[in-house]
Amino acid sequence: MNLEEKISFFVELMTCSQPITYWCFDKDWALLKTTNINEDTAYTRVVFGAEGQHASIQKYGEECNQPLISYNKIGAAWATIFEKEGDAVRHYHILGPLYNSDIDVSVIEKEMDRHYVANRFRRRAVNILAGLPVLSATRFWPYVQMLHYCVWGEKVGFDTFRFAREELPDSKPKETSEIEERSGVHAGVYATQQALFSKIENGDLNYTEALNNAISKASYGEGHFHTPAEKVNTYAIKFITLAVQAAIRGGVAPVIAYSVGDNYEAAVAAAKTTADKKHLMDTMFIDFVNRVRHIKGRTDISKPIRTCCDYIQLHIYEQIKLEDIGKLVGYTKYYLSRKFKAEMGISIWDYINECKVEEAKSLLMDPTLTIQDVSDRLNYCSRSYFSEVFQSCTGMWPSNYRAIELKM
Repeated sequence: MNLEEKISFFVELMTCSQPITYWCFDKDWALLKTTNINEDTAYTRVVFGAEGQHASIQKYGEECNQPLISYNKIGAAWATIFEKEGDAVRHYHILGPLYNSDIDVSVIEKEMDRHYVANRFRRRAVNILAGLPVLSATRFWPYVQMLHYCVWGEKVGFDTFRFAREELPDSKPKETSEIEERSGVHAGVYATQQALFSKIENGDLNYTEALNNAISKASYGEGHFHTPAEKVNTYAIKFITLAVQAAIRGGVAPVIAYSVGDNYEAAVAAAKTTADKKHLMDTMFIDFVNRVRHIKGRTDISKPIRTCCDYIQLHIYEQIKLEDIGKLVGYTKYYLSRKFKAEMGISIWDYINECKVEEAKSLLMDPTLTIQDVSDRLNYCSRSYFSEVFQSCTGMWPSNYRAIELKM
C-alpha cells in the first residue's frame, strides 16, 4: 500500500467508531482532502484559529517530526502529523478539531466579543465551534499515534508529543535554552514514565516516588503555557492516557479503563485549583492500582465476570440493567446470571445491592444528605425499598447506621 492508501484505510477505520475529522493541506495550507463536508475557507479559519497558528505549526514542522497537539483560545484541539520531502514539509495531515471535555457556549460567545466579530458572521462561527465533537485525550491520542505510524512507519509514545497554544496578543514565547536544544528535551522522560506506569500494570501501591520523578522529568520540552493550570492540565491528560493503557495491560477491561480515564479527565478539567488537580491525579493512581490488584488477586474469576464487576462499580449511581452488562461481555442476561453466581457465589443482583450499600455507607457520613437523597443518588425506586435493601445487607436501618457511625 502506498501512503495515500494507508491513510485512506486508517481514516475509514477511525471514522467507524469516532467522530474525528481528517484534513490534508499542502505546504502552503491549501486544502487537498478532508472528511468534513464544510470545506470553505471561512469554516477552516474558524476551527483552526488565526493565521498565526499556521505559521507556528509550519515552523515547528520545519524543526521536528513528532506529532504536534495544538489548541486554540477556547480549548479546541487538533493534531498535526508532518509529511516531509527531505527536511521540508510536503503535507500537513490533521486530526480534529475537537474538545477534550464539554464546553459552555458562553465561553465561545466571550471569545467572539473579545475579537469584535461582526454579527453577520458571529452566529455561524458560534454554531461551528459549538458543534465540534467532544472526545477525551485518552481516546483521541491513540489515533494520533496511528496516523503518525501511517506517515512515518515508526511507533511513538505520548511522551514524544509536543503542545502548542494559540498565543494571546500580549504573550511572548519563552526562549528555549541551548542546554535543552543540545541535550534533547525528552532526556530521561521515557525511563521515568516506564517506571511509574509499571506500578499500575503490576498493581504496586508504592508509586509515590516514581510519580514525583515522572512529573519532574515531564517539565522539560512540553511547549508554552499561559497559566500554571494549563501546564497541570496538559501533564494530567498525558498521565491519565498512559495510566489507562497501563491498567489495560494489567488486566482491566478496556471499556472500563477508558471510562474511568474519561471520568478523571473531566474531573481534572473542572477542578478549580492546581492542588485539586494534583489530588485527583493521586486518587486516579490509587484507583487504577487497586483495580489491577483486585484483578490479579482473583485468578479464579474469568475476565468477563471481572468486567461485569468493574462495570457495576463504575455505574454504581445509575440504574443497572442486566441487558447492558450482558451486551458488554457478549452474554445473554440469563447466561450471565448463571455464570456470575457460579463464579462469585452470589447472584448478580445481590452483588449490585452489596456494592450500592457499601457506597451508601459513605454517603450516610455526610450529615447534609437525607436518607431520601442517598436513595435518589443510588437510583433506588423509593426510600422504603432502599432502606429494606440496606437493612437486609447490614442488619440495621440507614438512619440507625448513621446515628451509630456519627457518634463514633
